[in-house]
Amino acid sequence: MSDYRLDRILGEEEVDQLGALLIPKFKDSYPNFELWLENAQKDILREKNPKIAIGIWKEGLIATSILKFTASNTAELKSFFIDDSFRMEGYSTELYEEIEMQCRKAGVNRISTDIYLDNISMIEFLISKEFIVAGKDDLYGNSRESYILSKTLKDKYLGDPYDWENLGEWYLKTKLNAIIVKPHPTVLGRKFDRHMRIIIENYPLEILAEIKDQKVDQDIVEILHKKCMESDYHLAIFIAREFTDRAIQYARDHGVIIFDKRDLSEVLGKIPPVFREDSINGMVVSIKPKYLNRILERGPPFYYVKGGPMGKYLEKGQTIVFYTTAPEKNVTTLGKVESLKLGSPREIWDSIGDKTVFTEKEFFNFAGLKRKVCAIELNEIWNIKPLEGDDLDGIIPKKDRSGSYIDTKKLGLILERK
Repeated sequence: MSDYRLDRILGEEEVDQLGALLIPKFKDSYPNFELWLENAQKDILREKNPKIAIGIWKEGLIATSILKFTASNTAELKSFFIDDSFRMEGYSTELYEEIEMQCRKAGVNRISTDIYLDNISMIEFLISKEFIVAGKDDLYGNSRESYILSKTLKDKYLGDPYDWENLGEWYLKTKLNAIIVKPHPTVLGRKFDRHMRIIIENYPLEILAEIKDQKVDQDIVEILHKKCMESDYHLAIFIAREFTDRAIQYARDHGVIIFDKRDLSEVLGKIPPVFREDSINGMVVSIKPKYLNRILERGPPFYYVKGGPMGKYLEKGQTIVFYTTAPEKNVTTLGKVESLKLGSPREIWDSIGDKTVFTEKEFFNFAGLKRKVCAIELNEIWNIKPLEGDDLDGIIPKKDRSGSYIDTKKLGLILERK
């Protein structure tokens, strides 16, 4: 696939493009489709948007999906369409993966949809994505039966992949159905990482857990075990990147449950990443051109608001590298971090909303369905010689352009372009 942009459809000018793409295809297939789409467009632009749309742009809008969120943590997939001219270019999987990502960010655990029985290719595509046929019916009263399909989403880690404590807590919740009781409890004069609980046949078992992003030797496994045995906890669990042979043997001999990076990778689907070999010195974030222009038009302090999980390790004085999305697709602007604020969309808006480049409607259209957002305050912004094309690929791969930490070495290569 050549260059394209995959993103949420947010602004009015983007929402307006849905009609040109969808109406010619579906106006004769679904009763009152044009009226339905008009109402869907209004819903997408509402502050508390019950529907969201995802789009792929390649010159213009070539593909879209529209989702409706319900009160029962279900997303109804109302539209999934790729222009016929681009249907064989691999965009279907890209679009579908973004659907699942948006659903998880919104706390959705199930997706449902309906497809006409004669739409064999779409039915096969959804079944390949683990959808199950739940029934069939003439849903639109036009004598065309549809299959009703649904999928329960598997739990997936959406937090900062470098936050080992948060990752370990998520792993225990996923693997053992453990629930958090208290972070960082003090047990007999020593702090540990988590007090968690699992229920087995209605009987609660209290867990004392240590979660360390390092190679662990016997000594701290022994401390965890002894403090657990001397207190009211039932189980000692240790999560670490790896363990020495001595630590493994001690755990086996004394009933300490241990998990390492290989165990986590079975649930994550990949080996947990290691922090950069060099120290963190900033972060790459993506931004639409119009919002970057708005930031540049303001005086300090500047605020960049992001909805992704990464950012908690940023510190004052580090650098934000703005990757400007299509059509620019380059890096021209850097900023110096002053502070961070993390909270719910409402908390962030009430705190610094008037200092952002969003209107209130734009802010909640973007962030309203997210559980947490991060506001990065910048006290300085400056321009560099544009970094783009092969030069950009060599320093910041495409996978790292939307919220990834950057080390001192890579930042140095970017700073050279002043």
